Amino acid sequence: MSASKVQKLFFRFSYYKNLDLTSPYPSFQARDMTTTHTMHYITKPPCDPKIMTFGAFHTDHMLEIDWTEKMGWSRPQIIPFKSFSIHPFAACLHYAIECFEGAKAYKGPNKTIRTFRLDCNMYRMKQSAKRLSLPDFDGAELQKCIEGLLKVDQDWIPDRPGFSCYIRPTIIATEEALGVRASSRAKLFVVLCPVGPYFPSGLKPVRVFCNTTTIRSAPGGVGGYKVAGNYAPTVMPLKEVQKIGFHQNLWMLPDGLVQEMGVCNLFFFWKNKQGERELVTPQLDGTILPGIVRDSLLELTREMKQFKVIEKKVYIQEVIEAISEGRMIEMFGSGTAVSIQPIEAIGYNDKIYEVKYDPKLNAGELSHQLFDMITEIQTGSKPHKWINVV
Repeated sequence: MSASKVQKLFFRFSYYKNLDLTSPYPSFQARDMTTTHTMHYITKPPCDPKIMTFGAFHTDHMLEIDWTEKMGWSRPQIIPFKSFSIHPFAACLHYAIECFEGAKAYKGPNKTIRTFRLDCNMYRMKQSAKRLSLPDFDGAELQKCIEGLLKVDQDWIPDRPGFSCYIRPTIIATEEALGVRASSRAKLFVVLCPVGPYFPSGLKPVRVFCNTTTIRSAPGGVGGYKVAGNYAPTVMPLKEVQKIGFHQNLWMLPDGLVQEMGVCNLFFFWKNKQGERELVTPQLDGTILPGIVRDSLLELTREMKQFKVIEKKVYIQEVIEAISEGRMIEMFGSGTAVSIQPIEAIGYNDKIYEVKYDPKLNAGELSHQLFDMITEIQTGSKPHKWINVV
């Protein structure tokens, strides 16, 4: 089969279409999990979006599971939240052998706990761990452990519209020796964080800078995995563009191939040269993270059957051309933390290109509609295949 046919076959289906969460190796089991309740409960912050910002607070407990090459996985433990004592030689500190995930839990009607596509996070984390030679695990068992942690700390899940509980599973290499190699020790842990709405006063469009000097990820690299090494190098370029009035970088390759915006996947809603409306997002080529919200938006918009929905290579030149010719209807990003991020302007080659949006909505009509649809699925009263009630 030719490379082009393989590519077409791959992008016809969702990255998360057939989730295999099993492991060929012995894994920890949720039924073996123990729980030690804290003796010192933390005072919960008020549900104020100015106070309950992303990453500012942790809950009372955490999940911890250790692994060694000789003994395999330990029993899962829910324990009081604590700091780690870690050897200065630990591989995660020197070689960034660590991966993580980001998911959310919500309070639904009757104070039910709702998780959104957590199985997809488990699948993606397994792929990231494999890429770094970290130990494999049964994703369904980890999901059950996380649900157990959510039950223990359920009072920390805010019961207000727009608020949620952020879930951060992480695996770090903990071998106590220097040297670049597969670690003989690892620690898997999960922490929870109550968070307010990303946009306290509603959606807010951003200005993005097309970075032509720095790239986020290269072909053959790890851009398609949620590994720690993808994030640290983006901090300095972000600070630089913020100094000149932009909120985020639009990442692309030297030939202009568009990848992501900040830590978000990108969407372009435009009219093609034949006048047909299309929702276009860069295809998963190994340099782009397979976002779970991205995947959800693709499915939702395909079900709408109102316009073409396309995953393909997108170059900055055709984006600029669409804006200049008045064919760009709107642009937006997507991600777990932000859900939908409207874009109001892009900077490219010393010129600002304004992007259309509705000032009353602070977004385009489509991005606003999709934001409402995703929010209703996550927090609403109706059952949905993407929601698991804990």
